[in-house]
Amino acid sequence: MSIKQTLILAVILILLAGYIVFLRLTKPVEKYEAPPEVWSVKEEAIEHITVRVPRKDKQIAFFLDKKEDNWRFDDKTKNLVDLKRWGGIVLLVSGPHSKKILAQKVENLAEFGLTDPQMIITLGVKGLKDPLDIIFGNRTPHKDNFYVKLKHSDPVYLINDTFCEVLMRLAQEPPIPPLIKARAKAKE
Repeated sequence: MSIKQTLILAVILILLAGYIVFLRLTKPVEKYEAPPEVWSVKEEAIEHITVRVPRKDKQIAFFLDKKEDNWRFDDKTKNLVDLKRWGGIVLLVSGPHSKKILAQKVENLAEFGLTDPQMIITLGVKGLKDPLDIIFGNRTPHKDNFYVKLKHSDPVYLINDTFCEVLMRLAQEPPIPPLIKARAKAKE
């Protein structure tokens, strides 16, 4: 290849590279819209968690033992929770993202099961005067989400069913450490 052909080829490559860079710079940037947050509190600010499943008449409560920095059952036993089952629960309840806001305001909350909820989570949060109540209504028709709203707020959100089921399981199958379960069975 001659020097003349090499220079022509180099100029063509430079022009092509410039054109590609120009197209990338002038391409409109797609805006990412984050999914809406239903609630958001700092994980380290959560001091108390109550899970109620009214339709099954189940309730359980937990508190953060600040002396030991461990979560315990808020009952007469004050037992530690099973850390294998508990891991990540506080992060979960600190605030999920919703798939979407169903409506800013719903006139008939009963239509979504929010007047006779499947579950109510109450969070005691350091720095908040009143606890934060989160109401979980019925599943959506496709069974992949639940209708959710904050007690003192109007918007109704859709939250993934797996998120809700993990929290419901706390009340239905409490995270009791295996040693304590074994002791209870031995007493029976």
